[in-house]
Amino acid sequence: MTRHARPIPLLLALLAGPLAARGQAAGPTPPDPLPAAQAPAPAPALDQPPPGSFFRPTEPTRWRAAVTFGSGTSYGHSYAMFGGLLGYQVGGGFEVYLDGQYWGGARPNLGRLAPGVNWYAPIPYRPYLGVYYARWFVGGGEPDLDALGGRAGLAIASTPRAVLGAGMAYERVLACRRTCEAWWPELSVGIRF
Repeated sequence: MTRHARPIPLLLALLAGPLAARGQAAGPTPPDPLPAAQAPAPAPALDQPPPGSFFRPTEPTRWRAAVTFGSGTSYGHSYAMFGGLLGYQVGGGFEVYLDGQYWGGARPNLGRLAPGVNWYAPIPYRPYLGVYYARWFVGGGEPDLDALGGRAGLAIASTPRAVLGAGMAYERVLACRRTCEAWWPELSVGIRF
């Protein structure tokens, strides 16, 4: 006489194997890794803009120091101007800076301190636009003045460390009794570090 196994214990035995294996693993078994030729490309880093992005950095963030000189008119007189600038490139083509100048050759002598922001276009010869606030220190017993201004020009990098710039600046004194506006050309030679 042949014996036949009951279907229920056989069914339980078939289910017990996978359930026991599942209880031992913390989660589903990971798939086998793909060979290197089939591995998907890594996702781009989130802090890097996509290629061709307008704000793609063209150079690392760095400091800039410059010597400026030029000429201008104020108080109805022509002046020779020279000064210095210290700027920091914060990214996206923007630079924050502090500009100091001395205007001499006429009376009254003028001193100027001007914090501002420049934006450099990411194209060759780096055209720039800027805005600033200026505090004028006026000699000869005249009151000091506050002004707002703007500038535009080209910054040409002759080497990775040296910069030559040329442009124009415009400024309007906020509370004035005489000539309220001034224009002057600017030429700067600077270094980056």
